[in-house]
Amino acid sequence: MTPQEKHVAEITHEESIDALKKVLSIDAWTENHLILEKALNLDPQTQVSRLDIADLKEATRNLNEANRENPAQLKWNTRCEYLIVRNGSIGPMGILPQDLASSDEMGLKYSIGRPSLDFSLNLLLQAQDVSPSSRRAPYYIQSARRRLRERRVLGYVEPPPTESEVSLGIILGEVMPLMTLRIESTRPRAEFKETAEAFLFELAFNYDVSFRVATDIDHLSGVGRVRRRGRAADAAMDAPRMTYNSDLVHHYQLAVSAESPMLQYLSYYHIAEHFFEKVFNDDFVEQVRRKIADPAFSLKRSKDIQAVIRLVTSNQRRVRDEGGVDEQRALALVLESFVSIDRLLDDLRAHDPDLIDYYKTSSPSFSENVPVNLEGDRAADIKAALAKRVYQTRNSLVHAKDGARPKYFPFVDDAELSKEIPLLRFCAEQVIIAHGKVM
Repeated sequence: MTPQEKHVAEITHEESIDALKKVLSIDAWTENHLILEKALNLDPQTQVSRLDIADLKEATRNLNEANRENPAQLKWNTRCEYLIVRNGSIGPMGILPQDLASSDEMGLKYSIGRPSLDFSLNLLLQAQDVSPSSRRAPYYIQSARRRLRERRVLGYVEPPPTESEVSLGIILGEVMPLMTLRIESTRPRAEFKETAEAFLFELAFNYDVSFRVATDIDHLSGVGRVRRRGRAADAAMDAPRMTYNSDLVHHYQLAVSAESPMLQYLSYYHIAEHFFEKVFNDDFVEQVRRKIADPAFSLKRSKDIQAVIRLVTSNQRRVRDEGGVDEQRALALVLESFVSIDRLLDDLRAHDPDLIDYYKTSSPSFSENVPVNLEGDRAADIKAALAKRVYQTRNSLVHAKDGARPKYFPFVDDAELSKEIPLLRFCAEQVIIAHGKVM
């Protein structure tokens, strides 16, 4: 099936103009121009109050010929444009190579830079029901609005003193906080993804600048990254009244600052893991103590002594088979000891209440099917299911052996993994607080 056969409903010229209104203050439009409500400063000498509409018409035609099912990608028979995301944000960007942008022997040309008008327009079209004043607009629209506001000329008299015809594509490219990879081919290609990833690999190999192809626009908005719910919005933050375990705090700080969802998840997991050996051993001691304290137990009956021996032997066997404590059991014990389901639900409702139903009905594709009904009646059952879900997700991240079991693919599965992070973060916070010491 060709990209043309797969494209979605055709876009009209009027729909394209409506999409632009999500970021531009358009006062009116004619056959040839868009008239801006407020002029824009492009530089100290150039002000713009009208934009040529010809490139908008061309972009609309291009989109109607493209495969645009995924807002992070545009594909035609002989070219494509992918949204790319930098891996990490530490250190300078460096200079991107110009001499590696083409490959004559393969008939391919690569370029990295600001999004084309086609790409920017498609994103604006994809943003559903976004009014010019909406605060719930996607972040790239909010960012574009803010950058355009900074360029507005205040109090000018129409027409501005100086004016230049400037490309709509250049303006949108400058204000959209995005970067794309474009590939052009001398012959039709069914797929560009492998060539895109090959180029980005060699870019990282040669220049230590790492990008990835975004599988969805959600990659840009930090999906799953838990932002504080404005706890200090109504009052200044109180001074601490407790001290906390330094090791746990460091893991927590690493998770909060990490760009990688995988690193976030494993850092929060380490907070619970810190107590695995203690809770597992304490639980085992308690089992032996209860066995001996049971009124049915007698030191004079050999079978009673043998039952205790079997309990100890069974526990030792599990430890040996696991290479340590039974981690899933230990995780369940940590949750049982230190996590309140009511508080977890309150945190999730404040962050994103839809996640509660998501956990009840869905599981990550790279893990076993382990739904968790956090609103169930039995706390013990909830925590057992929660421990299984968290533990299996963790295993998918750290075990990458090829085989029949589901496994996590870095970057590809990040959006799914990000939905699991709030669940584990709020549990980890309770573990830290439970071990805090009042000053």
